[in-house]
Amino acid sequence: MSGQNKNYFKITVLCDNETTSPDLEKEWGLSMSIQLPDKNFWLWDAGATDLFLRNAEKLNVVPEKAVGLALSHGHWDHTGGMDALMDKGFIGPVYAHAEFASKRYSEEDDGSCKDASFSCRYPGTIIVRDQVELDEGIYMITSIKRRPGLFEATDGLFVDSEKNTVDTVPDDAFLLLDTPSGPVVILGCCHSGIANTLYHMQEVTGINKVHAILGGLHLYRSTEDQKLETAKVIEEFGTELVSPGHCSGNAGYEYLKEKLSCKVIPMGSGSKYEF
Repeated sequence: MSGQNKNYFKITVLCDNETTSPDLEKEWGLSMSIQLPDKNFWLWDAGATDLFLRNAEKLNVVPEKAVGLALSHGHWDHTGGMDALMDKGFIGPVYAHAEFASKRYSEEDDGSCKDASFSCRYPGTIIVRDQVELDEGIYMITSIKRRPGLFEATDGLFVDSEKNTVDTVPDDAFLLLDTPSGPVVILGCCHSGIANTLYHMQEVTGINKVHAILGGLHLYRSTEDQKLETAKVIEEFGTELVSPGHCSGNAGYEYLKEKLSCKVIPMGSGSKYEF
């Protein structure tokens, strides 16, 4: 991380499953502020509730003044706070994959199904089918190609309440930042799996080395083999910093901290990064 260069990108975690301070709240959800070198900033996801707005006030971030909002996918824990954001006065564009508002369900521990769909009333969504440059040096990439045999985090996700058809989360997306430190990958839940995500990035951009990976790696229900695959591909891309949050889980974090040769630090509400 570079704190000396005035042309850095600054990332602030507005809400996450864990918190870095007793003054900041936490929830099963994710939201980040991504400030560009010109001081304009974007939002990445909007948490599960309005909690990210309360944290933002304590972190001196004003979410309603963001240039725009990009959604990693349409699940409730990444979009549930959108109505509260609109009520605060946000009128910027919202970027999402075409299927972000599809009906979907998640299986609970007792076998029941919870409606996990997008429920915001905001009408102004801009569709991203493949990739787009949101702003100078910040790209949103979706329609991630799934390669046979590679880990996808889709267990317990369905498009119907009868649990007949698996939800592959086709709207899964990530951000790629072109920073002075090098390429930085920002994840939501990484339902595509990090191997599919990084190989897709490599295919569409030619990038084969990333400086940092931040966000949800969806390892909280993963097997040993899936964790190992995750660690191997992170090493393959020469990553220097990994900060797992949200759905990565404590076991996933500890596994990566033990296995990876790079720096691994936890993520929580209030985490800040400069690249």
